[in-house]
Parts: sequence; structure tokens; C-alpha cells
Amino acid sequence: MPRLLLLALAAVAAGCATVQPQDAFADVEGTLADRTAARVVWATDAAEDAAAREAVAALLADSLTADAAVQVALLNNPRLQATYEDLGVAQADLVQAGLFSNPVFGGRSLWPFEGGAPELGVNVALEFLDVFAIPLRRRVARSAYAAAQYRVAAAVLDLSARTRAAYIDTQADAARLAARRAVAANARAGYTAQRLLREAGNVPSVNVLAEQSLYEQARLDAVMAEGAAAESRLALARLLGVTATDLQMAGTLPPVPEAAGPYVRGVQGEGPLEVVVVVGAIERRAVEASLALQAARADIEAAAHAAGLADLEGLVPEIEIGGEAERDDGEWKAGPEVGLVLPLFDQGQARGAAARSAVRRARALYTATAVDVRIAARTLAQRLATARRAALHYQRTVLPLRAELAAQTVRQYNAMQTGVFGVLEAQRREAEAVRMYFDALAAYWTTRSDLDLLLAGGLPDLGGDPLRAGASPSASRDADH
Repeated sequence: MPRLLLLALAAVAAGCATVQPQDAFADVEGTLADRTAARVVWATDAAEDAAAREAVAALLADSLTADAAVQVALLNNPRLQATYEDLGVAQADLVQAGLFSNPVFGGRSLWPFEGGAPELGVNVALEFLDVFAIPLRRRVARSAYAAAQYRVAAAVLDLSARTRAAYIDTQADAARLAARRAVAANARAGYTAQRLLREAGNVPSVNVLAEQSLYEQARLDAVMAEGAAAESRLALARLLGVTATDLQMAGTLPPVPEAAGPYVRGVQGEGPLEVVVVVGAIERRAVEASLALQAARADIEAAAHAAGLADLEGLVPEIEIGGEAERDDGEWKAGPEVGLVLPLFDQGQARGAAARSAVRRARALYTATAVDVRIAARTLAQRLATARRAALHYQRTVLPLRAELAAQTVRQYNAMQTGVFGVLEAQRREAEAVRMYFDALAAYWTTRSDLDLLLAGGLPDLGGDPLRAGASPSASRDADH
């Protein structure tokens, strides 16, 4: 009977010893199925890696859309591939938690000094506490395994959102660069005209200096815009996992849609533009979808199970049960053997206290994460309202006014009612309005990307305000890239 029990335990242990991390990845794919349309691949062999490279090459060969950029990043970003290995570690820990401790085999041989046959003995011992500890260990590992799955899924969503935001930054910086170059060309024309008039003796030198100052500043602004555009392309390339920066972008930033969607409702009346944001709906959906909260909940369960395991190990001493066989005078004798470790010095107090602290810490972190999610929902709701209001005001009011002013100034110039400098000033103001419009447009689409991430279960970084004066919406993000 003992022999049959030992064989049964060995069979159970062998059945639990299969490490299959791809099963965990399948669970992650299931979690992401309703949260992103992009495909995720964990390249664990040469064939999968080659297929991913071919897909990436095909996507980069064409003009890159935002969706294509996200797909390239999910297939090719090496840091994301490294994150997938956390699943392998967690799944291996789960398998390890279900294994019995290896039996300890021992042997001895005693030779008489006066000669004769040696006295032989063999023994085997198993850790008795495993019978009670393995279920608890598996619960700890299973909760940690679930937390790892949630965090890997959140990493996929985070990379998707950061790639989309980097794509928006690249488009916006290209548009800003075009506007800065238009302003510089306008300033150069003004400076050239003033210089010619000065050479003819028709204007004082102060007029030439004023136009030259505007021109030199416009040139410097264009140089800075070129640098920002180059850096945004590098940031996008880094997220895509490529070193080439000659990425072909598809189009420019689209305008703010008139149909705002289910969470933002725009109203245009007699007075100022008003935007109503359904904050409560955003907050409820964000809390329900949050992968960070689900991971934090799994952390609490793992810590609680670990605390139970620590209490068990503190209460129950280490017991080894086995058997010993001995040959004495040519005859073999066998019997059971028990080893007991008395908890005289280490009674598990420290382990128990540390485990209870870990539970309290996990609960506090869960509460903090819940606060983060709710505040993120409210912040993005307010930020989206402001960004939409600003961008729509540019689209509906400021840009049409600047364009009409520039057109009428040209007509006045043709009618000899104003000079060339009036035309140039109107055109310069129109170009500046276009640049500021793209600032507001980038802020809107970046906020939309952050909101999409939040509602899909991710947690965006809200450290920077994309609408703050004098700053690019990409500034805070580029620091993370």
C-alpha cells in the first residue's frame, strides 16, 4: 500500500509538471480580443519570428496609417516581446508550486575494524508538509499568474496607445513645420521688400531692422520645428522597433468630427461653444474595464494565500517521513523513519508579519489604483471637453476668419487700398493661426487616444497637460519614449 501511494504521488507530480507558457498567451489574447483589433504574436520560434518580420516589412512598405503603426509596434517592439516572457515565468512558477519536494535518498556503510562484512543501510525521506502546503502554494501561484496575464495585456494596450500618440505627434509636428516654413517665407518676403524700399530711399532703416528681426525669428522657429519633427519620427521609430526614420506617413491629422460620439456632446448656440462630457459613464466603464484593477485584485488574493501559507509553515513543524532499510549480519531489516525540525528559534513570526504586511500593502495599492482610474476618467473627460472646444473653435471660427481677412486684404491690395506689408501681415497671422490650430488638433486626438486606452482597460500617463501654453502635446510623452 505505501508503495502504491508513492507511485500515485509521483504520477500526480509528473502530470502537473508540464510548462506550457503559450497557454497563458492564449488567455491574454482572449482578454485583448474585445479591447483591440490589432494582432499580437509571441514569437517563440524561428517560424513565428520570420512571419512577424514579413508582416512588419509589408506594413512598412506602404504609407503608414495609425492602425498600421500600432500593428507594427505590437509585432516588432522588442520590449513587448520581453514582457511576454513574464507569462513564461509566472506559468513556470505555477507548475513549480504544484510539485512535491524531491525525495531525499541516503545511504551508509560501516566496516568493522576486525574485518568482516560491512553493515549497510539506505533510507528515503519525503517532506510531509507538502501535503498541506501544495494547495496553498498553487493558490498563491495561480493568483500571481492571473496578475501577470492582466499586466501583460495592459502592456499591449499601453504600447498601442503610446504608438498611436507618437503617430499623432509625428503628424502634428509635420504640420507645425509646414506652418513655420510658411511664416518664414512670408517674413523673408517682407524683409526683402523693406530692404528694396530702403535701398530706394523710401523707408527709414528702422523698418528694415524690424522686418529683419521678424524674419530671423521665423527662421529660428522653423529650425526648432524641424528638430521637433525629426525627434517625433525617432520616437515613433523606437516604439515600432525599427531604426529607419524615413517612414512614409499617410495623410495629416484629420479635423475634429462634428459627431462627437457617445461620451461627448457638442452644442453650438448663440453664445460661446459648450461641450458636455458624460463623466459618469466614462468613469464607470473605465473602472469595469481596468486591467490594472484586476491585476491589483489578483495581487491581494496572492498575498492573502501567501499569508495563509506562512501561518501554516509557522504552526506546523517541518516533518520528513520515509523509510530505512538496514543489512545486519547478512539480513535486511526495514522500517519507517520520521525526521522532525523543532521550531525552537524560528517560529515563523517574521514570515507571518511580512506576509500580513504584504496583504495590507496589496490592499492599499488596489485602493490607490482605483483612485488613479477614477481621477484619470475625470481628468480625461475635462481635457477632452477643453481640447474639443478649442479645436472646433479654430475649425469653425478662427481659421475661416483668418482666411477671409487674408483674402480681403489681397483684394484691398489689388484695389490699391493697402500695401504689400498689409497683405504679408494678414498672411502671417493666418499661418500662425494654422499652427495653433494643429496644436489644438493634436491635443484633441492625443486625449482621444488616452481615453480609448482608459476605456479599453489601460491606464494612461496624465503627467502632462497637452493644452498647456507654449508646449507641444508630445513633450511629456517623448520623455517616456
